[in-house]
Amino acid sequence: MEQILRIAQIVVPILTAVVLGMLARRKELLSEQDVQGMQQFVMKFGLPCVIFNSCLTADIGAESLSSMALILPSVLLGTLWAFRARKAKYPYHNLPQLFCAQETGMLGIPLFLILFGADQAYRMGVLDIAQALTAHPTIAILAAATEENPSARSVVKKVLTSPLVIMALLGLTLNFTGAAELLDEAGILKVLTESTGFLGQPVSALMIFAVGYNFSMDRESRGVIFRLSVGHFLYFALWGAVIQGILFLIPGVDAMTRWAMLLYTALPASYLAPTLGRSREDYTVASGVCSVLTIPALLVFCIIAAFVS
Repeated sequence: MEQILRIAQIVVPILTAVVLGMLARRKELLSEQDVQGMQQFVMKFGLPCVIFNSCLTADIGAESLSSMALILPSVLLGTLWAFRARKAKYPYHNLPQLFCAQETGMLGIPLFLILFGADQAYRMGVLDIAQALTAHPTIAILAAATEENPSARSVVKKVLTSPLVIMALLGLTLNFTGAAELLDEAGILKVLTESTGFLGQPVSALMIFAVGYNFSMDRESRGVIFRLSVGHFLYFALWGAVIQGILFLIPGVDAMTRWAMLLYTALPASYLAPTLGRSREDYTVASGVCSVLTIPALLVFCIIAAFVS
């Protein structure tokens, strides 16, 4: 009974946030602009602060680099398949974005943070860095085909100047140069981490609420949404099994690295995918796939919570 209550303390708040998000949309309690405002706060303020604190204390060594190397082939092969499938079977402009990146920023890192704390969020963060090697070029290719027609240079510049990247680099710089120790000796570091920690507190609740709010699936597109969702889930589940097998052969791998890998491969496709569509059908299919895949991701999260609680 005590173990069930511990799991409930983690799972029930998440399910509550999802349900409240769904009700808010159905009852029109909040507009899409309101929820977009929440997401903007998370992406520009809350999550960068979480990443900063994590990178500030991260121990990125050979194990983290190994994790990144194991993730890269999965997203690379998935992206190549999606570009081919877009021409042959699924003519959706933004299809490659569904396979080139998992939703680590808005969902993976917050969920991992709930389970293991902010000081371990970097384990998911390094996986996000690994998938960026396929995600950023894919974004540039897909965005260049839109009416705005941005150049690859402008896309890269936007990525490098994003709050997430800036705060990650700042945290890593302070960490690796030893400046964090000097700030700690001066009594400044605690003030800095408490301030950024305070801003990062609402990240998980806001993003999971937004997931519930954005859950939608057009009736005419259900068939293709279901096929793509099942295909995505099985593809990354297979890679997840392969990765866990490889990690089993590597001596001394930290258990939290295994959990990070498991959660990563269970995550939904990048929530950025709908915004890269060129038609209403592109948006509807991508939004439906992202929403459907969020359900098994949360179920996997609950299973992990049951084991680590």
